[in-house]
This record gives sequence, C-alpha cells and structure tokens, in this order.
Amino acid sequence: MKRHELQHFVDINNDKTMSNPSYHLLGEGITSLTEEFNAEEESEQWINQQNGTTDVKSYTPSISLEIQDVDQDDTDLVDWINNLIDTLPTGSKAVTSYVRVRIKGAGPSYPAVQRMCAITVGNTGGDAGSNVTNSITLGGRGDGIQGTFNAETKKFTPEGAPAPSRSKALSD
Repeated sequence: MKRHELQHFVDINNDKTMSNPSYHLLGEGITSLTEEFNAEEESEQWINQQNGTTDVKSYTPSISLEIQDVDQDDTDLVDWINNLIDTLPTGSKAVTSYVRVRIKGAGPSYPAVQRMCAITVGNTGGDAGSNVTNSITLGGRGDGIQGTFNAETKKFTPEGAPAPSRSKALSD
C-alpha cells in the first residue's frame, strides 16, 4: 500500500451527531500526516517474576498535521482551516469527525474508520519567503466506528447499516 492509498477526510460542518457531515480530503498542502494511536499501557511485575507484564488499557488516536496555506481547489477546506486559526474554537465548537480510508479494490466504497475528534489549533506562520504553515491536531474522542466510505459521494456507512440505495443517492 502506498501513502496516497491511505486517505483521511475531515468533516468541515463540525457535525457532532455525524448525521450530515461534509467530508473533505486532507491532501493538498500537506506533505506528511500520521495518525498516532497513543496507547495507554499498564505494566506490572511481581516479586517472583523475572519479567513484567504489559497490558493495553486504551487508545486515544490523534492526527497532527501541518498544512501549507497554498492555492487549492478545495476552497471550503481552506476557509474552514482559516476560520479555525482566526476563532480558536473551544468546547463543542471544537468537535468534529474524521474518516480514515484504505483505498483498495474496485471502489467506489472502501474500508474505513470514522471517529469523533476535538480540533486543537497549534500555530500559524513560517519562514521568510515560504508559504504560511498552519498546525492542527485532531484528537480522537471515544471509539472508532468501522464501516465503508464512498470516495465519490464522500459518505460513510457504518458496518451493518444498510447501504444507501443508488436511486435514493441519485435523487438527492
């Protein structure tokens, strides 16, 4: 799998119910994006043991990204990011969701994980003569939801949910 086949989409509607998200691809202006899983571990070693035991208690995934402020086709995503930088949202205004998609097979639907997240604005700026760079973190909230993501319609379908009918999708 190549890096371009692992895609991340963010909801710029900040739809906390995940009922009407507007997912946009995180891509242009980003040279590196890594989803950290941030495992919380607990280790114990008994006095009669030579080696201890480690258990995983939980995960708190997060995505840290630096995006250059460059001209791109997705002006809605640029406007959303600029609004984050200008308003520094907190509380419920800083909650949205993202989807991690593995682009493999014929498509247009691919295996995906949807996750609520809190948006943290890190910084904005850069060196003389370079594009402005904005730093944002999407910190995971709760469990991820397994499902599929349609790369054409930008819609996520949870595992076990009925897929939207083609005629319904065409009439919307």
